[in-house]
Amino acid sequence: MTERPTPEPLDPVVGARPAGSTHPAPPPIDRRAAFVGGVLLAIVGLLAAGLVALVVLERGGALPPAAATAAPAPPLDLVDQDGRPFSLDSLAGRPVLLFFGYTHCPDVCPTTVGVVTEALTAVGDGPRAVFTSIDPERDGVAEMKSYLRYLHPAFIGLSGTPTEVRAAADGWGVRYARIETGSAGGYAMAHTADTFLVDAQGRLRAVFPFGTEAAPIAAFLERLLAETPPPSEPPATPFSTAEPATPSPTLALATPAPSGAATPAPVTGDLLAMIVSSSVWSGGESPVIFRIADTAGTPLDGTTAIRARVVSVTDGSPAGPDVDAVAVRPPGETATSYVASLDFPSPGAWRIVLTASTGATGSVPVSVFDPGTTTPIGAPAPDVRTPTLDSVGGLALAVTTQPEPDLRLSRTSTADARAAGQPYVLVIDSVAFKVSPACGRALAMIRY
Repeated sequence: MTERPTPEPLDPVVGARPAGSTHPAPPPIDRRAAFVGGVLLAIVGLLAAGLVALVVLERGGALPPAAATAAPAPPLDLVDQDGRPFSLDSLAGRPVLLFFGYTHCPDVCPTTVGVVTEALTAVGDGPRAVFTSIDPERDGVAEMKSYLRYLHPAFIGLSGTPTEVRAAADGWGVRYARIETGSAGGYAMAHTADTFLVDAQGRLRAVFPFGTEAAPIAAFLERLLAETPPPSEPPATPFSTAEPATPSPTLALATPAPSGAATPAPVTGDLLAMIVSSSVWSGGESPVIFRIADTAGTPLDGTTAIRARVVSVTDGSPAGPDVDAVAVRPPGETATSYVASLDFPSPGAWRIVLTASTGATGSVPVSVFDPGTTTPIGAPAPDVRTPTLDSVGGLALAVTTQPEPDLRLSRTSTADARAAGQPYVLVIDSVAFKVSPACGRALAMIRY
């Protein structure tokens, strides 16, 4: 039997062997590097768990006070979506969220765009967002302008020559590389996905790693806005208007209806009800989404059965039969909604009477719209071909404005599904779709 040599003992210096050893010594362990590596692994683990929100450029995790010395942000001199020379200095006086990406990005960039949009919407006018392309071959002035028409009006899109883009990215410590994928889009880009926060004085105040949610970003924007109120002029570049985000409604008599809702707030009876549907239509069954609470304001949890009936606002006469409302609570939602498919005979003002299995009643007014030539439920669906990711070259924002899109919803055209005899769900998207109290939740319901 072959005898194994006895390992030689290590010296107290980590990684070193005794003097005169015939065995090659392994490289000494860099204790500092090991510590930093451990911290990075911990941060990565916490990010995966959604626990790390951001990295701030000051010890203690707080924004530096306005009087403190902070490093100036690197320069950024490129061309905007209108072909005009752009300098970061032109945004002095207001906070700026800045990130690098490319318009053909299928996942990371749309996610960052969505998160930044939610943060901007939460704080209102003032801040700007700068999206700098690291794909000069495909992203020129025209492409950036086309891309930005889907985004919040505070966005500015930058592009440049390969040399200019590389110099700008290097200044911000952003790395990127082209990856050949063989897909319809031709290639992808791997790139740094951090979002940078620059204050009104042009100082780099924070770096938000990819995965940071909108709420902490908005909180830091609010603090910078409090330090230096921004000028009141409108955005320098005209964009399509994005509908502001609306907080989820609470069930109280004084609570206003969500933006775009067809229903005013007043209710009557023992049940407090609010319609959260963005629109209700006449001419066939129209799904109406309710939030319902008892007289104490406690939301119903779905265990109480609810029936709904359409009545005239003038004399209370019924315009249709009682309909069972279905309780729904999509994954990720904390509140239960009720959905009733009601048939309104004509456009105009109506009232919906709600009756609970406990005997409690309530009613809520509703304004019903004329659907025009919209295909009614039960009729053959329109024979149209909707765009897919492949048909738009992998540009996710050409088919969805969802912050974290489920790309499964954009793989198949309605025409192909129809030809294959497959059922399908068609969601009509818009620039403000993801923040609408009703429509934003519709995507979650469809995904699950």
